[in-house]
Amino acid sequence: MSKKHNIPLRSWVPHWMGIVITFAILIPVMMLNGTYSGASMDVSGALGVLTEDISMAYYAASAGMAVAYPITAKIRAIATTKTIVLSDLILQTFLAFICARTTHIEILTVCSFFMGFLRAFVMIEMIVILKPFFSKRDRRSEFYAYFYPIVFGIGQISITITAALAYHYQWQYMYYLIIGMLVIAIILVLICFRFGRMPIHIPFHDVDWISVVSITSFLLIAIYVDTYGKTNDWFDSSRILIGTLVLPFILWFFVQRQLKSTTPYLDVRILTHHKNIIAFFFMGLAMVFSASSSLISQYLTIVLRIDSVHTNELNFWMIPGFIISAAVCYWWFNAQIWKFRVLIFWGMACFTAYFLLIYFGLTPNGTYEFLYLPSILRGMGMMIILIAFGVYAAEDLNPKLMLFNAFFMIAIRSVLAPSLGGSLFSNLLYRFQIKNQMILGEGLNIQNPLATSLYTKSLNSALSLGHSLTEAQQLATQALYNSVQIQALMLSIKQIVGYLLVVSIVVMVIARFTPFHKTLKTAVPKTGEDMV
Repeated sequence: MSKKHNIPLRSWVPHWMGIVITFAILIPVMMLNGTYSGASMDVSGALGVLTEDISMAYYAASAGMAVAYPITAKIRAIATTKTIVLSDLILQTFLAFICARTTHIEILTVCSFFMGFLRAFVMIEMIVILKPFFSKRDRRSEFYAYFYPIVFGIGQISITITAALAYHYQWQYMYYLIIGMLVIAIILVLICFRFGRMPIHIPFHDVDWISVVSITSFLLIAIYVDTYGKTNDWFDSSRILIGTLVLPFILWFFVQRQLKSTTPYLDVRILTHHKNIIAFFFMGLAMVFSASSSLISQYLTIVLRIDSVHTNELNFWMIPGFIISAAVCYWWFNAQIWKFRVLIFWGMACFTAYFLLIYFGLTPNGTYEFLYLPSILRGMGMMIILIAFGVYAAEDLNPKLMLFNAFFMIAIRSVLAPSLGGSLFSNLLYRFQIKNQMILGEGLNIQNPLATSLYTKSLNSALSLGHSLTEAQQLATQALYNSVQIQALMLSIKQIVGYLLVVSIVVMVIARFTPFHKTLKTAVPKTGEDMV
């Protein structure tokens, strides 16, 4: 085995080849999902389902990954790296093939959950391998500065590729592409990874499956309530009402079981550490802020009438922000010239600048290129907060609690916060839009010069094209109605972004004066298996 990079390679395989194989495994595993937000419209149209169904399946993958993480240590103790990775890749390939062939959204959701569940085991093996490659000094900040931009960048690239394949070909092609990448990874593992015999005894009895089912139910029901709330008219729906009432009881049962168990599935004592609570709050807030991209998608689709490919390509512009912020964090934690709170201040300042540009820059006649800079700023703000508080949460934390810390980070950062943020903005946009349409509609009369001018212009244009007077009047009325819809949407987006701007400024100021540390320089925690 390569001691330098912790890679179980055969003797004839060079170290650099081991790193290439590691990325050949990591990239398709990170790109694979049961559903893709970049092809949500295409999949919902092809399967005859709601876009909410696609979102539910998408978040289920992150829920599966969070649930699996506390179990990974038990599996690593009884199986070699080659066994874990090879078994995982084969199962992922099988699930991807099912997703490509199925026409049932329920199957996609189940497969998505298990894809996320399996991803956790590969991720932890890849983290162990890449730790000395990304940080020879075994510093968590250095590892995050390399690893996070790569992982999140792969996610943004997969969205762009999915949208392009769905638009030009079919949405299933993304699965076939990843299946091909997984097969290549399997062949490389078979050829290059060293065989190590170890008696495999899967510790089914050592896992508290009741706790696993309980926390899985909690996460999936929470996602369901957030995703389908608006569609089912919230508490007028018995399903939403029952789900909301059941959630606290499931959580109470789960916590009580962990407190009474001598070997808990999840050690909830981590929630007594104030640093972890602060870190989880800021991470969740950053992901809620990032979920505001759904508002930009509405603007691009309805106002600028941009196709789905270019709408999703805008996410690609977050990657320069990831790289810039990662470089800043790498330098910041090595130099430690200013206090930690200044770094958090600049992270929130990026979000504030992002909201400021959106609030004053969005216009009915805006350009697509204008949104490049806001996307870069959003990526910078998100990455600074995630890296900084990923390091902060691990400070003074018992190494035995690290894997449990990873569960909470994934559950909050990738499941609860994005689904809550998406639900919040969707509902606010819907309600504000209706209200603004009513307000604007009250002014649509002959005494309004703007309304009269638009109506007359549309009427004359329709008549000049050969339409009858009745048809021309209908087209002019429709044009007037469309104008009101666009104006109502623009007003609603600006209202929501205005609120977010105020919140970001408040949090930015509070962060600037919050004493996260008592001293200027602090010891940067070492790397660990929880760094996902």
